[in-house]
Amino acid sequence: MPPEPLEAFGERFNKRAKRQVFFDPTDEILEPGLISLGSEMLAVDEILGGGLPRGRTSMIIGEPSSGKTLLAQLFIAAAQRQGGTAVYIDAEHTYSRRWFEATGVECTKDKLSIGRPLYLEEAFDSIIEVIEKTSPAIVVIDSLPALLPKALVEAEMMKQDFRGVFPRKVSEGIGKLTGANMNTAVVIINQMRVSMGVTFGNPESIPGGLALKHYVTMTIRVRRGRWLTAVAGVENDLTAFGEVAEQPEKDAKKVGFMLRLRTDKNKMASPWQEAELRFKFTGAIDPLGSIVSLAIERGIIVGGAAGYYRITGYEHSVHGREALEKLLRGDVELRASIIKAVREAGR
Repeated sequence: MPPEPLEAFGERFNKRAKRQVFFDPTDEILEPGLISLGSEMLAVDEILGGGLPRGRTSMIIGEPSSGKTLLAQLFIAAAQRQGGTAVYIDAEHTYSRRWFEATGVECTKDKLSIGRPLYLEEAFDSIIEVIEKTSPAIVVIDSLPALLPKALVEAEMMKQDFRGVFPRKVSEGIGKLTGANMNTAVVIINQMRVSMGVTFGNPESIPGGLALKHYVTMTIRVRRGRWLTAVAGVENDLTAFGEVAEQPEKDAKKVGFMLRLRTDKNKMASPWQEAELRFKFTGAIDPLGSIVSLAIERGIIVGGAAGYYRITGYEHSVHGREALEKLLRGDVELRASIIKAVREAGR
């Protein structure tokens, strides 16, 4: 008896299971798309592999106040601009409507829902249900270690020892979530911990157990880089990024910092790629420095002797990196042409 054709078997099995288990390899549901941050943040999209993947789980890790939630807010805003909805699991109870709106997030009940589950189990169950019932573009968990298992919350801390319960529950929850998620970009914000007494190797670790690292498609490491300080002798209007300096001066006012991103794991593109953004405490983001670095790397902008730069298609040379960025910040058409050239050179 000849073997059954593969396509016929898949159709028969799906019919018997009353749900789709086997898919055509060209089916769009297998690759639901990406959440792109847009052309102005091309450098970040590049290291991610085009954007944040939907239908998969990504993780953002970093030290306190390094920009983890900020990056998640940028992803939420980008998903909303593309017509999607968002769910934010506020496990740390730090949600601020003013701050979210400052970073471009639309805080309306039809575009954003804020969840505050009491337990880790309730968080995973609610996320799975909201994904199955409403299919949001993105779900952000901020942060995973702030969600405790129900048994730990309800018990007296002095009477019982719950070592190992948290990673076991996370392993169960992330497994169920991965199986249920077909179209949503799930972003887990995690904390960095330092193990005491580690002499050799990396003392840093993240809560959640080893299974969590295997389930995520992408791990983005966030670090705080150089401080941005107000330049002496200028007006107090700090709206424009041309009025800040990356090198701190004595007693200078800190107005932001360099947000450094690195993909420690990536199944969508090459890992260990880096990007850098200027971030101001007002919520403003300036990605121009990263775009210039990409343009230089790909030969769109050529650095010559004595600090002069030549731009493809632009007749004049520019002296100094600051002057180059100032030119691109003021010339919208030139900046757009460079972004287009950088994107084409990366294909």
